[in-house]
Amino acid sequence: MSHLASSGIESSGYAPPASGPRSPERLCPPGGPPGPEGIDIGAVHAFGHDRLASAREAALADEVAALIGQPKAPCTPIASAVRQVMEHVGGDAELLDWLDGFPGRPRLVTRVLTLVALLDRFGDRLPVVWALQDLRTRAPDPPLLAAHLPDVIGQEALSALGGQIKMMLGEDDLAPAGRLALATAGLLTDLAPHVAEVPGIEELGTLAERSRTGLNEALAAVEAA
Repeated sequence: MSHLASSGIESSGYAPPASGPRSPERLCPPGGPPGPEGIDIGAVHAFGHDRLASAREAALADEVAALIGQPKAPCTPIASAVRQVMEHVGGDAELLDWLDGFPGRPRLVTRVLTLVALLDRFGDRLPVVWALQDLRTRAPDPPLLAAHLPDVIGQEALSALGGQIKMMLGEDDLAPAGRLALATAGLLTDLAPHVAEVPGIEELGTLAERSRTGLNEALAAVEAA
C-alpha cells in the first residue's frame, strides 16, 4: 500500500464529475497561461505513449504538482493535459501516487494535500473541535500555528487552516506550506487520543501520524535542496 493510500487522501481534484454540471471552460490568455499555469504538452503526449525519458518525466511531475497545488483549476487546455496524465497512470488516486514517487515539489505537494484531506475529513467533527478547545485551555498554541488559528475555535477552524495551507501552496511557498502542514499534523496527533473511542474518528491518530511522518520526510528533502 502506498504512503498516500494509507493516509486517507483520495482525490487530486482532477477527476471529472460522474454526474451533474461540469466546471465552465476557462480559456488560456493570449500568449499562453501566466505563472505556474504551464505544462509541456509534448511531454504529456510522449508520456501517454510511454516514450518519455526519466528526466523529462520528473520535470512533468513537477509541472503537474504545481498545477494541482493551485487553489483553482487552470485554464481548460491545461486542466485537460493534467487529466491525460491522470488517465495514463490509472486514475485520480494513482496520479497522486505517481507524483509521490518524485522527491521535491511533487512529493511535498501530495503530502501536504494528504494533510488537508485529513482536515476536511475530521476537522469539523464536534468531538475533534471540543478536543481542540480543551487543549487550548490547557496549553498555548504551538508557535507555528498561533498566527493561523482563530481566537475562538468553531467547526470551521481546522478546515480554514487547511485553506490557508493550500493558499500557501498556490503562492509557491513550498517550505512554509510544508512546515505549517507538519505542525498541523502534530496538532491532529495530539488531539487523537481524546477522540480515539469515538466511532468514525478512531483512526485519526494513525492517519495523522502517517501524515506527519510523510511530511517530515518530504519537507526535509525540499529544505535540503
